[in-house]
Amino acid sequence: MELMVIIVALIIFFIVISIHLSNPKAKGERGEARIVKDLDQIGYTEYEGYSLRNVYVPYNGKTTEIDVLYITSKGIVVVESKNYSGYIFGSENQRQWTATLYAGKYSSEKSHKYKFYNPIWQNRTHIKALQEYLGGVKAFSFIVFGTNCELKSITYNPENVCVCREDAFKKSIKNKFRGLDDIYDQTMVKELYNRLLPLTTVSEEMKERHVNAIKESARSKVCPRCGGTLVLRTARKGKNAGNQFYGCSNYPECRFIRNIE
Repeated sequence: MELMVIIVALIIFFIVISIHLSNPKAKGERGEARIVKDLDQIGYTEYEGYSLRNVYVPYNGKTTEIDVLYITSKGIVVVESKNYSGYIFGSENQRQWTATLYAGKYSSEKSHKYKFYNPIWQNRTHIKALQEYLGGVKAFSFIVFGTNCELKSITYNPENVCVCREDAFKKSIKNKFRGLDDIYDQTMVKELYNRLLPLTTVSEEMKERHVNAIKESARSKVCPRCGGTLVLRTARKGKNAGNQFYGCSNYPECRFIRNIE
């Protein structure tokens, strides 16, 4: 009897862990942690700097959240981390990018396509906010995807931004920094870090304002969770059957909904 209880407990434990690991937020946090680890290795071997995660920068009376920052003598690396699977298609000039998952030869559907907001534009806003807050600092834009995807067709100006996977991130930074002169001494690097560090520890009030801003974004038909498009849908089952709501175009990967008031 005791053995059976232990087995059931272990099964429940592994189910809970599996659900947690598959959660989009958890995936994002693991991706950011891997990026910071890469930055720490770069700092130890070649380009010394300070890394920060989840930085809430004031901007236009609201806040914008930057996934990862790396503050160095060359400038500040601004990282937008993405954890989509499948083939990634997009252009610097397109509002929406596409992640395509092929279902396999035995599936009735050939592929699933998910739209998400242009991460280059997203990071451009982050950099504007950062420059306004700090006063015109040098910033480098990096869009870093996880290794579960393939960057199939991505077009952009490499002078403005770098788009890569996690396994090419360290090499991409080294290539960007190679030949660049230092523009900040270590005193200035430390000062920038000290100014940004408090933005990683936000109050409940600031978090609430940030959440409210996300809700406002939803009203503009852009999914605040993944950047996809909110489309009008009708519930088919349950107590809300027949009611309309806005759901994310990336369903079922993203399950964000907004009820119609």
